[in-house]
Amino acid sequence: MMESNFNHEQSLTLINEMINRARNNVKKEGTVSLLYWGYVTATLAVVNCVLLNTLIEPYQSVWIWSLMIPAGVVSYFLERRMNRKMLVKTHIDKIAGMVWMGFLISFMVFTIVIHTVNIKFDIWQIFMLNLPVVLIMLGTGQFVSACIYRNRMWYAIAALTWIGAVSCVFLDVDMQFIVFAVCMILGFVLPGHILNVIDRKSK
Repeated sequence: MMESNFNHEQSLTLINEMINRARNNVKKEGTVSLLYWGYVTATLAVVNCVLLNTLIEPYQSVWIWSLMIPAGVVSYFLERRMNRKMLVKTHIDKIAGMVWMGFLISFMVFTIVIHTVNIKFDIWQIFMLNLPVVLIMLGTGQFVSACIYRNRMWYAIAALTWIGAVSCVFLDVDMQFIVFAVCMILGFVLPGHILNVIDRKSK
């Protein structure tokens, strides 16, 4: 009969092994999601900024974000492919995945709330909070990921994203989209490429 109880050192060793394995999974497979969503959202943000300054009816520019629906479908199949390639999916991986699932649910709920408030009270200015709140939620996800993977880079990225959220308060909507694009490039695309380089060097 196998021992069901771990002593303190064995527990720490197991946790460290799971974290190291999860880090390797991020370097090998998780970078695809980082790069994909980083490039997609940054591109849409820049296009939205351009449309705000070129369309006769600037508010129609928001429809560019409907492209997130097909992008999400593509992401789903990418995730399935990555999960099949991942030899061992640790409990840490699952926790990190649930963190970002929580972000997605929070984003959808916030979108419903902010549009409902606008329709009910006709307060279009409330949309000025849209990008700052999304960046705050993103920063929270990045901070929790930093705690899970014990990665200092993610702490810095979370801080940068929160700074971006605060800076949006002082900017017009079109420039908020530029800040959002910069945060996505620095917070998703750049780390994705860095992790790819680290993975190649470790082989």
